[in-house]
Amino acid sequence: MRNKISVAHDISLVKNPNYDFPTRDAINFATDKSGTVIKPCKVNVSEDKITTNEAGLYPVTYSYGKAKAHVTVEVRSDDNEGIVKADKTPQPGAGSATSWFKHFKTSGHWGKSFVPETKSHTLKSGEFHLKTYFYFFYQPAILSQSGTHNGLVGPVPEGLAVSIGTAYTTMYSSPHNMRSHIVAYKLNQISNRYIMQKLPWMSWNKFTRLASQVKVSPYIKTGHGQAFSATKKYLYVIANDHLLKNTPNSEEIMQISKKNLRIKRIWSFKIWNNGANDGRYIHNAVFINDHTFIAEYHRLTDHCFEYWEVTRNGDSWIPKEIGAAKGDFTFNNSPIQGMAYDKKRKQIYLAFNDYLFKLNRKGRVLDTGSFHTGREFEGICVNGNHFYTELAQRPELFRQRIK
Repeated sequence: MRNKISVAHDISLVKNPNYDFPTRDAINFATDKSGTVIKPCKVNVSEDKITTNEAGLYPVTYSYGKAKAHVTVEVRSDDNEGIVKADKTPQPGAGSATSWFKHFKTSGHWGKSFVPETKSHTLKSGEFHLKTYFYFFYQPAILSQSGTHNGLVGPVPEGLAVSIGTAYTTMYSSPHNMRSHIVAYKLNQISNRYIMQKLPWMSWNKFTRLASQVKVSPYIKTGHGQAFSATKKYLYVIANDHLLKNTPNSEEIMQISKKNLRIKRIWSFKIWNNGANDGRYIHNAVFINDHTFIAEYHRLTDHCFEYWEVTRNGDSWIPKEIGAAKGDFTFNNSPIQGMAYDKKRKQIYLAFNDYLFKLNRKGRVLDTGSFHTGREFEGICVNGNHFYTELAQRPELFRQRIK
């Protein structure tokens, strides 16, 4: 496509004097007259940011050469939206596990020869009994002749969702980037767990047949990418900055169409305990339907975890605390690497480096898995009666049936 700019056309923001919305976050892609994808920062925008302290409608125009796009950004009018009271009494939590910050092992060939893996792995601890289900092809691959990050896919995975036979993940060229490609694999159309690693060495006919089962999004805003999940028609990501902690900032929810992997709608929300001085900035969450997500918040100074259910009413997002638990899970405050929710059993899963925890909705720990992979968990999810997790270096999908 030449001279084309694709943007989200429905943007609704919570009123918040502490936050400005960067308008380029709405860009899916932009192309010049030759059809080459250009960086979002080079797109001309009539307003670089929308200050969200005053309710109203704000028109924004995007242009590059002959390409143009328009959107009207809404700032909602309710001053009290997102302001609630965190009043749950913390339950006894998990003890402090021994974790680490930097991985020290790989799947085998990653970082050495990079040849395909030929072995499966098993992770077994407590009720967890995970086996290798699929090896992703995430070695750096150039999709455009420019060689920029707009066309670079991989090699850093962050988020994971499995839905209706397809696995989705957010893929970054660097863990510090805020934009990524979402890669979708039709697992039920791929012949075996190892085959996708071999794409560079296949015959052209076999390559095109297998490549047709893989779909890659434009280079879109996904934040850190671990608040990532799927419903029947959409993918959702809370495009947060994982370096922010105690802040009154709003956060952006991206609704992404499964059909074309483009951002369709953007909302922002906030969670404040009584006011802006005690904001809950969410790093991990999972959507259980198109109107509700479950999130965790680590109240580090109080050595406590909170669990929140946030529900959409129209375009407003209403938070409610559903549980809390004492403890930090890990003694060195290792970050959470993923969150999942089992709708059937109403249970929460949390992933840390080499640890998995299963909890009830109130935050009480039901089971713990301790592993010794030396590899980072990069996203977990529940789909039906199966629990999935992804390990990094090389990205490897594991699965187990939930009993």
